[in-house]
Amino acid sequence: MNANDTIRLLILNNSRAEAERLISMLHNAGRPSRAQHVESEEALVKLLEEQTWDLLIAHDQTTNVTPQTAIKHIRRLNKDVPVILQNDDEFLAVVEGMKLGAADVVRLDDDQHLLLVMQREMNNREERQAKRLADRRFREAERRSQQLLDSSRDAIAYVQDGLYLYANQSFAELFGYEDKDDIDCMPIMDMVDDKDQDTLKTFLKDFTFKGLDAESTKLAFRGLKQDGTATPISLEVSHVTYDEEPCIQFLARANRVDLNNDVLEAQIKQIKWQDVVTGLYNRQYMIDHLEKVIDNVSEKDNLSLLYIDIDNFIERAQSTLGVAAADMALSDLASLLREKNNTTDIIARFGDTAFTVLVPNIRADAAVNRARQLCKAIEEHIIDIDNKTLQLTASIGVSLINDNTTSANKVIEQAINAMEKVRGANGNNAQLFEPEMSADERDQKNIASDLQHALDNDRFRLLFQPIISLRGSEEEYYEVYLRMLNDNNEEISPSRFIETASSIGASIKIDRWVILESIKMLSQHRAKGNKTKLILNLSKDSLCDESLVPWLGVAFKAAKLSSDAIVFQANEVDVTNHLNAAKSFAEGLQKLKTFMSISNFGCSLNPFNTLKHVPASVIKIDGSFTMDIQNNKESPETLIHLIEQLHGENKITIVPFVENASVLSTLWQAGAHYIQGHYLQEPTQNMSYDFNMET
Repeated sequence: MNANDTIRLLILNNSRAEAERLISMLHNAGRPSRAQHVESEEALVKLLEEQTWDLLIAHDQTTNVTPQTAIKHIRRLNKDVPVILQNDDEFLAVVEGMKLGAADVVRLDDDQHLLLVMQREMNNREERQAKRLADRRFREAERRSQQLLDSSRDAIAYVQDGLYLYANQSFAELFGYEDKDDIDCMPIMDMVDDKDQDTLKTFLKDFTFKGLDAESTKLAFRGLKQDGTATPISLEVSHVTYDEEPCIQFLARANRVDLNNDVLEAQIKQIKWQDVVTGLYNRQYMIDHLEKVIDNVSEKDNLSLLYIDIDNFIERAQSTLGVAAADMALSDLASLLREKNNTTDIIARFGDTAFTVLVPNIRADAAVNRARQLCKAIEEHIIDIDNKTLQLTASIGVSLINDNTTSANKVIEQAINAMEKVRGANGNNAQLFEPEMSADERDQKNIASDLQHALDNDRFRLLFQPIISLRGSEEEYYEVYLRMLNDNNEEISPSRFIETASSIGASIKIDRWVILESIKMLSQHRAKGNKTKLILNLSKDSLCDESLVPWLGVAFKAAKLSSDAIVFQANEVDVTNHLNAAKSFAEGLQKLKTFMSISNFGCSLNPFNTLKHVPASVIKIDGSFTMDIQNNKESPETLIHLIEQLHGENKITIVPFVENASVLSTLWQAGAHYIQGHYLQEPTQNMSYDFNMET
């Protein structure tokens, strides 16, 4: 897109002043815009339906029309309007915004970044428009080519792997067949006289071997007609591509004179496009007409396709009226549809019990209203045949057609999809097609539902994995893992639900449940004389929760448990991103005489810088170091050096993901204090590991 072209821009922002600043910034940057500040959902829908827009820029905290709502309507109305979100300074909003469907997320004060993103998205949009136009032109060219083939007086056929891939009517008639479909996929040798078969095989073998280097050439042989009689055939043979497949073309020039009878042609077309039972257009006409409409649709055009399915028609019509009268009932319904629709609408019988209506110049809401009116009209209509009456109902799906539409089949599929969602519904038998949620969106929605159910019904479980000393320490450590149970009692790990928990404000509540449950189970376990200690993982929300440390002091005192029996562990990424909060938390734990651990250590650009600020006593090294040694046969030098550096900082080291015995000697020589992994024991529901066998 040219840098001087006017940008058609929608702006979602609670602050009109900020919207005006954005417009002014674009103007000063030499990017003129025709912008609209959107203040209500109704206004947004109206603007999307009535005009064409290049971009929508929204602040992610906009409340009058949320970005989620805007993206939903853009998808629903099948509009190509890229959404760029602006935010204040939350890094994670970038990921969340793009999951939501935004093209990108830009800081509110980073105007230069915004300009670059806008230009990129407008270029992308222009390329998508060019592709859609090219797709339409390509399909139109294919369709015209196919029509020319079908109607050609020249006999034309395409051959692939010895079979007729396609033959037109003239080719079929050349061999005495009434219908071209009769020779589809027929072996070509079935239509060649026995005496000429070897000659034809040799010719085709040589012609195929030469490939595209072979020039068009003549081929003469005696062909077999359908009735078995022989006839001389003379063909031009060439290499071509048909339906995107390489094949061989057979062409026999016609010597007959075209009758050029306009009246006859019109009669033939009428028979070809008309449904015999209802007098409406038939399925093929609707598909062909849709393709032509789509090929010529402009930015200002808004059309809708209504897919009308008569509910349980066959069972109800045949049982009430009889088999013979069922067609009369369909004809009666067709008359009703003609009466209730406009003369500019295209109505077709699309299937045994389905009709389609193509409605021009109609917006989405109006199309749905039209569909509901048709549902009501059909429901109230009484079919009276031979003094037997019948009332039926219908389900209708609506799909939109505009300049973003590329395929008739897609429009039809969308309308059927919408119809199936309301089939048999009471009081709402018409619906507009809306795109399905993406796999990520469905998964997040399911996780959120499972999470809320788990919170309400105590559907969590703790697992314990032993951490083994390589230095003969008598202390027994377990790391505590949380699992959520769904309705099928399947265990879901925190990696799948922790972000969702944070988004709904539940992560702190979950962490505190884990802490209390761990304290309870540990107190019972230590009462048996065990020296066990636990390592508990905390979310970033708990790490930043200033009330957690005082709460822990109360919890330890109430349980009469020594505070050094539990180590609290946070992920290196969370510690790095919330350094001040992590520092304050670690210092608070020191006052309680308990310890802090940092997990997944060693993957940041400067991991030891974190240790200058956060007084963590225990370091759990990232498991990728161990896995690289075990699975990728990488040198252990990097891990050994990391362990040595940590020991130089007087840190207790834990190395996880020990999956086989081969790595043990390396870790022992490196001086690692503790190891952990499935080779030693997988997480279990009990603290039952025998530490004595390791001493």
